[in-house]
Amino acid sequence: MAKKLLLIVNPNAGKMRAGSALLDLVSEFSASKYEVTVFPTAKKSDAMQKVIKSGMGYNLIVCYGGDGTLSETVNGLAQLSEPPAFGFIPAGTANDFAFTVGMPSDIIMAAKAIIHGRNRPLDFGTFNNRHFIYVAAFGMFTSVSYTVPQDMKRTFGHLAYIMEGIKQAVDIPSERLTVNYNGKTVTDDFIVGLVTNSTSVAGMFKLDKAKVKLNDGMFEMTLVKDPKNPVLLSKIIMDLSMQKFDPNYVIFERVSEVEFDSQAPIAWCLDGEDGGIHNKAVITNLHKKGIIRI
Repeated sequence: MAKKLLLIVNPNAGKMRAGSALLDLVSEFSASKYEVTVFPTAKKSDAMQKVIKSGMGYNLIVCYGGDGTLSETVNGLAQLSEPPAFGFIPAGTANDFAFTVGMPSDIIMAAKAIIHGRNRPLDFGTFNNRHFIYVAAFGMFTSVSYTVPQDMKRTFGHLAYIMEGIKQAVDIPSERLTVNYNGKTVTDDFIVGLVTNSTSVAGMFKLDKAKVKLNDGMFEMTLVKDPKNPVLLSKIIMDLSMQKFDPNYVIFERVSEVEFDSQAPIAWCLDGEDGGIHNKAVITNLHKKGIIRI
């Protein structure tokens, strides 16, 4: 009996490579005895709703698109009692998660990696009533991935993120937050906060691959305090790019759960997408909730 594979395709991801490679992908999976169903997304939440409705009828779900399409797929998988394994073929601009798991950037090579890969447990995360796979973030540069217009992403690729980041760096606001984690409580002004299960965020923030485990029940949390000094801020950002954490300005902890409270509502980013505006955010690690094929 043929194994059933659901191929979720976002035709508008990144530089719109989906259409030209789709037939090759289907042929690759079919040659490996998969019965392939192609589902092209047309609007927001399509991928999530498809997975919720029929995901348990497949042996493998493969998401072909950017980080946003991946996040939707994960939000669907997280709501299934016994989610099938999933694979990810990157076709977006930053592809942070693909970089983290070492997925090849070549589309056919990525398909082969999924076909010949192994099922591995993977942590998911909850953010209030939503799920995410690799990052929940607020503050400096974290909105870059979803504020850059799609036509700029197609034209300039990752350069579009850099251009938007430079624009946002002109005026960096801070947020007054109380953060509860690991039995500690901290109240301060922060310019950026990251709760991650990844080694890359928007192609800008990096963590050492050797120190990030994707299924250990823990997230890496990075909080940067407002130094109120542009020269010092530049040094902090440079240090972060080299995984250096000045304890006077940077809190770096591994957490399974963390709570953020603020008087003023704060804009959040989830997996490169708009995560909404919240006064309170509770983030929890769902240990080994997902299964990734790689």
